[in-house]
Amino acid sequence: MMHTHDPERLKHKPEKVKVLFVGEAPAVGARRFYLGNTNLFRTVKSAFAELYGDFKSNEEFFGLFKSMGCYIDHLSTEPVNKEDMPARKLARNAGISPLSERLKIYQPEIVIILMKDLQKEVTSAVELSGIQSIKKMEAVPYPAGSDTNRKNCIMAIVAILKNAEIIPED
Repeated sequence: MMHTHDPERLKHKPEKVKVLFVGEAPAVGARRFYLGNTNLFRTVKSAFAELYGDFKSNEEFFGLFKSMGCYIDHLSTEPVNKEDMPARKLARNAGISPLSERLKIYQPEIVIILMKDLQKEVTSAVELSGIQSIKKMEAVPYPAGSDTNRKNCIMAIVAILKNAEIIPED
């Protein structure tokens, strides 16, 4: 099942997903990565700006992001209450099988897990999917809680993209 509550996402999905960013869950309320109004969006955009120069607009960034085969998805397709750890763990586990089905469709070459705590579940989803396309999978610090986390997340994304030599397609 795709994220039915967020049609905005689908228009940003590249023909071929090369780099899949996997977050925990969509933001609560009217905040969405593809609306350009989340902390995660600002962090990922900063990482790309470091590599490719500043963007005149969010649209310009989204255009590059898509042209490079980058896409964002989540372990849980529904927003989760960040305060409720037992519920978060349940949502993460419940997300493994659906994510593995989407991975079969995406067949990404690189998976960037946007929170170290999700590594176990995302790895399980990859194993369950049986896909062989992934050349690199790495978890980066989640960009919340402190400026240090944000900077570390940006640096980690920059390093992965640099090493991957993923370049925009004209």
